[in-house]
Amino acid sequence: MKAEFVVACATTCPLIALAFCYIYPLLVDFSQINKTHCHVYNFLPSVSATISYNPLTSFFWFMLILIHTPFRFILAKYLHDFYKKQFSHKIPEDYVPFAYKTDYLKLTTVRKQIFFAYQINKVEIIGLFILSMFTSNSNYDMHKLGFCTYLISASMFKILVLSIESRLKIEKLPNCYDVRKKLAITFALSFILAICLFTIHNSNCVNYVYSFFGLSEIILILSNITFHYWTINLMRKTYM
Repeated sequence: MKAEFVVACATTCPLIALAFCYIYPLLVDFSQINKTHCHVYNFLPSVSATISYNPLTSFFWFMLILIHTPFRFILAKYLHDFYKKQFSHKIPEDYVPFAYKTDYLKLTTVRKQIFFAYQINKVEIIGLFILSMFTSNSNYDMHKLGFCTYLISASMFKILVLSIESRLKIEKLPNCYDVRKKLAITFALSFILAICLFTIHNSNCVNYVYSFFGLSEIILILSNITFHYWTINLMRKTYM
């Protein structure tokens, strides 16, 4: 299967779903979609609120996430295989000369990172699927479980990928380290900002704070999608 097609399906579907779930409620019922328990002014809802707005938005979001899921698993395998190929050179394990000891340890470490990154990437995909299947209105506990799984695994995946690609950069092998580092920082900052804004909203009920929380969620999602999208530049080296 063409890598460009896989990446397009894996990244475009969530973008379309996100756009529809925001635009539709804001156009048809602006005041209702922006209501919270605080009853303060807002101009933008949270992602969970837009997904669970009505059966149409819930169904549309879930169907596009369902369609994109197998492509995400394929993309995860492509990335895993690419990393393995870059570090496929072997140093004898039975007898490692002192001069090669450091290189051997580094190679062993990066191979472990590649394995764990692949597993965590799959956990991230499953977490996204769970939070999409169960909306905050239909089953809050399962939605929360999926949401937390998605965020934690996505964060861990980025740390591992940056570690792997920093090694690729040092060895002057194909990598997206510089771009992915910026995207990972954007993801982390929006994650921290979202937590702070959510806490402020729930404790003080300040106007527009919940809207900026929703905006930070959007930035977080877009940075995550773009982080995965940049895999295409690596795939061109092997699958195209």
